[in-house]
Amino acid sequence: MVYDIYLTSMLKHYTRALKIVIFMFSTLFFKMGLYLWVTVSLCVLILVYAYLKKKIELTALIASGLVGVVIFISLGDLWYWIYLVLAFFIVGNLVSKYKLGEKERNGVGQEVRTYRNVFGNGGSAVIYSLLYYYTGNSLLLYGFVGAMATATADTFATEIGQIYDKKPRLITNPRKRVRVGTSGAVSAPGTIASLAGAFLLSLIPVLFSHHISYLYVGALAGFVGCNIDSLLGAVVERRLIDQHTVNFLATLMGGLVAILFAFLFT
Repeated sequence: MVYDIYLTSMLKHYTRALKIVIFMFSTLFFKMGLYLWVTVSLCVLILVYAYLKKKIELTALIASGLVGVVIFISLGDLWYWIYLVLAFFIVGNLVSKYKLGEKERNGVGQEVRTYRNVFGNGGSAVIYSLLYYYTGNSLLLYGFVGAMATATADTFATEIGQIYDKKPRLITNPRKRVRVGTSGAVSAPGTIASLAGAFLLSLIPVLFSHHISYLYVGALAGFVGCNIDSLLGAVVERRLIDQHTVNFLATLMGGLVAILFAFLFT
């Protein structure tokens, strides 16, 4: 009897969840045009390919789908901004594969991505897109760009810096040399790469909106956010929080920096 009640209760919960998912996708269906369907198909194909190639775990595949759906619905007619997230995913994987053999020999090779990577790098973008949905404040779009630019800048800094500088310095103590892969380590090649990554990501909204301010605001905010990531890594990572939480906080702050820059200079 108790088991039957439990089973009925669970069935109701799953049915309710299924109805929500169906509602979300039906909402997307009626909003979609041809280009949006092409975009969705492209996102799905890339995620499935990454999963089959063991670049991401199943949890990351599901989390990425959830992040994508929320951003699609939240941004409404600006759905094409999902290309920022897609671009981060693609270029992030490409730069991670750069000289992968050397990275693996140094003990800093690419790991299979999990849901924690997805929410660590994309969680802030979801927050800014939801806030935009509820408020309609265009400054939050700068926050979205700043968050994704920070994630891209950090990935570029990490993957490029650990190849071209074998003795990076600690951001809180520039005189101190540390081993490659140390939390809070910075280097000249990594710093240049971070700015390049932030610049590259921030180009995308300019193509859609023709507002050049997204480029300089996003690039600067991404660069600042990347350094915030390094600072948090040196001060609190592993002692209080893990790498994924650091990434989330840094991207969130990168978005806030972008909003501040946009408010002051646009």
